[in-house]
Parts: sequence; structure tokens; C-alpha cells
Amino acid sequence: MTPSLTWLNTGASASFELPSKTGEIVLVWLLKKAIDAHGSLAEVGVFKQGDKQFLKKAGPSWLKDAIKARRIDPSNVLEVRFIADQAVAPELEKQILSLGVALGKPIMGSMAREGIYLFPLEGKLRKLKVALPNRTLKVLVVDDSETIRNLLSKVISSDPSLECVGTVALPSLVEAAIEKFKPDVLTLDIHMPEMNGVELLKKLMPKFRLPALMISSLAIEDGTLVLDALEAGAVDYIQKPSFAELKLVAPIICEKIKYAASANVKIKASRKVSVVNQAMDSQRPVLIGSSTGGTEALREILTALPKQIPPIVIVQHIPPVFSKAFADRLNSLCEFEVKEAVDGDAVIPNRVLIAPGGMQMSLREASGTLFVKIENSAPVNRHKPSVDVLFDSAVKIKSRKFVAGILTGMGADGAKGLLALRSAGARTFAQNEASCVVYGMPREAVKINAAEKIVALDDIAAQLVSFCQETKRKTA
Repeated sequence: MTPSLTWLNTGASASFELPSKTGEIVLVWLLKKAIDAHGSLAEVGVFKQGDKQFLKKAGPSWLKDAIKARRIDPSNVLEVRFIADQAVAPELEKQILSLGVALGKPIMGSMAREGIYLFPLEGKLRKLKVALPNRTLKVLVVDDSETIRNLLSKVISSDPSLECVGTVALPSLVEAAIEKFKPDVLTLDIHMPEMNGVELLKKLMPKFRLPALMISSLAIEDGTLVLDALEAGAVDYIQKPSFAELKLVAPIICEKIKYAASANVKIKASRKVSVVNQAMDSQRPVLIGSSTGGTEALREILTALPKQIPPIVIVQHIPPVFSKAFADRLNSLCEFEVKEAVDGDAVIPNRVLIAPGGMQMSLREASGTLFVKIENSAPVNRHKPSVDVLFDSAVKIKSRKFVAGILTGMGADGAKGLLALRSAGARTFAQNEASCVVYGMPREAVKINAAEKIVALDDIAAQLVSFCQETKRKTA
């Protein structure tokens, strides 16, 4: 018995959706050559007879036959996506495992559809949350202020793809509201009676694992609580809206809610390659850009590095009042210095510089030493600080070979700059989709072939050490 398979050549405008009927399996081959040529997915195959009965009868050979029939070189496959009805997914996963592919730790909860992603170059298989298409996203607002509840409800209702299904004033009422309304996303106020938003989040996450956005006044005293919330599993944070700013902030709030709905609300990493005792070349600066989910990703990476590190310069999309709190927190956790950058700071070994929120940061060279330039210039790619500003400044410095990478985050900031750095000889990487909270910026970098390596979060520290060790060996 062979499956009825329709192959679609997607070209430069590739897109795909989950199967519309039970009994279909969509296969998407993400090929290296196709990305080079088109920046798109290469082929999509739809198995019309891919139901559970077929899978059991055909066994794993159908997958081998499909690969063989398309004459696909496994070394050219970056990713294969198997997207199927929930009833089919367990059998499909079992068959893939039978082919000898190691299964990574599942990072999603129960859904009507599942995506099973195979990463041949990593030798790993993971299950990911896949946003359901053409469906209104349900949002539950939790805030003790009636004014803020009404404002957020108004903002959410202004977008036809979002629905405010309920508002809750007290933390003690939230669990019942979740059971009743079954929201896709929560917004949680930081300051509430009974318990604060971080305490509430820690209580809810083990049971519901819903994407949560924290609501903050973005005052400096909120910095520690917001960082605590992100560490506890919140996807992002939103500035409390006011009537005066409603038109300005409403689109940003709606955009963040949509990204949150498709974010990977992950179980904490359980596997990490130890590199703490390995040596790194101190003369090869590392540049990193990140956004949504980046504060936690950066914490995991930096705390896994050796005590002696090359200079590291980071642009994290973050408000002015939070960047110093973020740098101070990392400084308390790391063996090396981590600080919020000020104009003229030297880029030296055993120091990590974090771009100050609301400012642009670039590199300059004087008398053989690198320094950061901090200035209050215009936003780039809507961001201030912008990753592209940092990366583009590094391209102009010919005396150094850089390592550069892009971590989790929404949008495309940094992708073009990373490509320019790679073209100039830098070693480059992007965080892989499975470990991203939001696969936006890394995806754009991968599309234009800016990333030499695509790396899981758990492995980025080891990849940085590897890049810098290679430099040391070559110059020894």
C-alpha cells in the first residue's frame, strides 16, 4: 500500500498550513539550497491517505520511500516538518524514532494539532507548538485596576483576530476563569492584591503552561519583578496603556499578544554541554542580538561559559529602565563582569557589555582597542537599541574577526547585519526554532543564509567555545 502523495513546488512565496482534514500528513522539506536561492521552503508534500491505519500497515518504510522518491540528499536537509492530526502524531513519532532519530524533550502541551520537527544535521527530533490558522485568539486579562482592564479589553477587541474572553480583578479568581474561558494568552498585572503577578505566574505555570504577558508601568522598581517573571516562564511584558497613548501602543500590544500565542512555553532545559573548563581565544569578540525570550536565553548562555571569555557585546531589545537591572542580575550570576554599557567602555576580555535601553550602541576602534559608542540616535528596524546598528558597525572594523549570532525574538532586526558579518569573514549562528520562545529574528537570518550554524539554546555556549578555540588553534 503506497500513499497518495501530492508534491507542491513552493517557490519564493512558500507558505503552508496544518492539514484541514483528519487523515492528512503535511511534510515540509526545508533545504539549504532552496534557502540560498529563494529564502523559502522548497517542497511541500501532502499525504492524502496518511491516517493512523495506513501508518500502522505501511511501517517506517513509507518515509524512506518518500525520501528516496524525491532524490533528496540528507546532507542538504536542514529541517523536515511532519504536521498531522493529533490522532496520527503518536504513531508518526514512533515510526520516526524507529529510524534511529533521537527524541529531544517535548516542549508542548496537548493541542488539536501537533508539529513534529526533524533536524537531520543535529540528529534530533522535537515536538513544537504550531499556531492554528484562521482562528480568533482568546485573551484573558488579569488586573486589579478596572481602568486598565477596560483599556486592555478595548485594545484587544480592536483587532479582529483577537478576542478578550474575560477580565479578572483578583488572583484568587484566575484559575476558575482559565477553566471557564480556556484562553490562548494571559495578561498579568505585576502589582495586585493577594499576590503579585510573578507569584501568580509561578502558581499557574505548572498546571496550565499558558503563554503570559506581564503588564508593567516600566518603572525602574518593576525591573526585578519583570525579570523574575521572564525567568518563571512569561513570554514578554507590555507597558500599561493610558488613554493618551492608546493609538500608539495598541498595535504593539496586539502584536505581542499574537506572538505570545505561538510562543514555545518551554520546560526548562535539562541537557547542557559543559564548557566551563575549556579555553577560549580572548582576541575574537562575540556579538549577540536578541529580543523576546532573550533575557532568559542570554542567562543560560552566559552562565554556561568558562570563567575566562573573549569580549562579548550584546543588544537585547529592552526598555531603558530595565537594561541596568538585567545587566546587574547577570553580573551577580557570572564569573566575569557584566555591565550596562556606557559611552567609551572598552571592549575587553572577561567583560560583557549590554546595550542600554533607549540608546543605540555601535563599535569603534582607536589605537588598536575596541570601544563602544552609545548615542541617542533614531530607531532602526523600529528598535533602539538595534542589533543591525551593532552588527553593521562591526563590519567596518577590518582588524578583528568576529563571532556573531542572533537569538530568539520577533521581527527581523539583525538578519541583514549578520549576513554582512558572515560575508566579511565572521563565524555566525542563529538559535534554532525548537528552542526559541519566538522564532522571528533567527528565522529571517536563516532565510537569507546569514547563519553558518543553526544551534539549539543548550548548545550555544559550546558553539561559542568551538568557534573561539578554532581561532586559537589557527593562530597558534
